[in-house]
Amino acid sequence: MKSNLKTGLFIFIVIFLFSSIFLSSFAAEKQYTIYVVVHGGIADPFWKVVEKGALDAGDLYDDLKVIYTGPAVFKLEEFMSYVEAALASEPDALVVTLTAPVAMDETLRAEIAKGLPVVAINAPDLRDPEDRIPVLTYVGEDSYFIGVKAAQETLARFTPKRAIFANHHPGATNIEARGRGYIDTMKAKGVIVESLDVTEDAVKGAEVVAAYLRTYPETDAIFSSNTLRTETIIPRLEDDGIKVGVDVKIAQMDSSPKILEYIQEGKVMFTMDQQQYLQGYLGVIFAYLSAKYGYIPPPAPVSTGPATITAEDIPSLVDLVKEGYR
Repeated sequence: MKSNLKTGLFIFIVIFLFSSIFLSSFAAEKQYTIYVVVHGGIADPFWKVVEKGALDAGDLYDDLKVIYTGPAVFKLEEFMSYVEAALASEPDALVVTLTAPVAMDETLRAEIAKGLPVVAINAPDLRDPEDRIPVLTYVGEDSYFIGVKAAQETLARFTPKRAIFANHHPGATNIEARGRGYIDTMKAKGVIVESLDVTEDAVKGAEVVAAYLRTYPETDAIFSSNTLRTETIIPRLEDDGIKVGVDVKIAQMDSSPKILEYIQEGKVMFTMDQQQYLQGYLGVIFAYLSAKYGYIPPPAPVSTGPATITAEDIPSLVDLVKEGYR
């Protein structure tokens, strides 16, 4: 009897000790939450690639939860509300587009001062260095240079009579910088060029471009800064009898299956690729490693582009675009 009691007590103690060790180790394992807030819209094919990169990075670590969020369409006020909501949840780190640095400055500085790791992606703070929000780093494009490169690639093919930059996000500093790069480079070569507000609505934007070409029929070059805009602009111009790729030549930003088709058909000259998957992926990796281990990421900018995609490059990219990596 005593032997049985001793055996039972021993088994109980062993089970208790192992249970305690297991539960204490389980409780001690911290779970990290990182918010990724983008200016969107998050259903846009471009941003779905960023989302895939961010979530793929999150899947690498068992102790990491990534929450990807932002407005359905670009509206600065809504974007700011998403940033504030993310911060209110007290995440372990924040990955965010610095779409409107002046408006975001006070809020982000306060959180950074409390020790929150913040990584900027896609849209940097383009103010003077001493005025910039002190994020850990920035992962993404050099917006002005992309505009310059788009103009240079166009000018290498022909000299336009008149050109436009189709701005789909008026007020977004990175998009406006992209337009300035394009316009400055075109003007330096004597080309008449301006920025055209094509609104947040792709269908309305196509109408705006069609109306502009009716007013200025000599317009023969467009730099379109968004895939959805180009995918609506081209059929709209063709409805007016314009031969896209002949009468009007389009330089593009970013990729989609349809954009690759347009390049193969000669309707789009080329597209500038900022490899946005890397923006989501590296943004989360840098934020996580900083939050968990205190690592300092490479200094800004961690450039993800641009690369220029032409018809010769498409065979190697078709599957990657379909799979959501490019």
